[in-house]
Amino acid sequence: MTDCPAVVQARQLRIYHPSGLVFAARRWVAGPLNLAVRRNEFVGLAGPSGSGKTSVGKALLNLIQTWEGDVFWNGRHVRKTPLRPLRAGFGWISQEPALAFNPRRRIRQTLEETLFVNGRNSLDAIEPLCGWMNLEPGLLDRYPFELSAGQIQRFALIRVFMLKPEFVVLDEPTSSLDPINQMEILNRILEWRRQHGLAGLFIAHSRRLLETVADRVVELGRPA
Repeated sequence: MTDCPAVVQARQLRIYHPSGLVFAARRWVAGPLNLAVRRNEFVGLAGPSGSGKTSVGKALLNLIQTWEGDVFWNGRHVRKTPLRPLRAGFGWISQEPALAFNPRRRIRQTLEETLFVNGRNSLDAIEPLCGWMNLEPGLLDRYPFELSAGQIQRFALIRVFMLKPEFVVLDEPTSSLDPINQMEILNRILEWRRQHGLAGLFIAHSRRLLETVADRVVELGRPA
């Protein structure tokens, strides 16, 4: 796997939070971190609460701007490349999946809008993915608040996977679920990886979980 080019690579990545009203001083919260994630590789990111794991994931996807260093998607520097055409290939799956859905819109509407915004016309892919996720198609016409935690997380996975991403950040994707749903969600994620060569950064508190789902584990504050 080390001979494969990196899908996502970070060099001397450092994350900060602005502090101070006058001089906007920087409070460094993570890094420096060197990291490369290759096709069909899952890298686990470990560390205690407050160590900046989620911030690292967001920086790799350029979802926040409070970082220094270099981040590359397939060799392209994210701060020197128009990301709009590439954005669908780099997804985020949160521990709070409901945030991915407009509470005033039905699930189907959000999924269709996601496809439209990303220039995809494969609306007929939604219902087969529901079947694959063990979701009744009728749930597509419900609002997010009408669904269980397990159901909404499955739809959050569909929202990302239907775009056929190359790389995803999975930020504690099963932390709010019961053990049965946790196992089913993990199995679906790993099955998608096997079938599509997905690369990913898997963030979790549990080192044991990471050693199960990831090829290697990076702990913040230690060499990558």
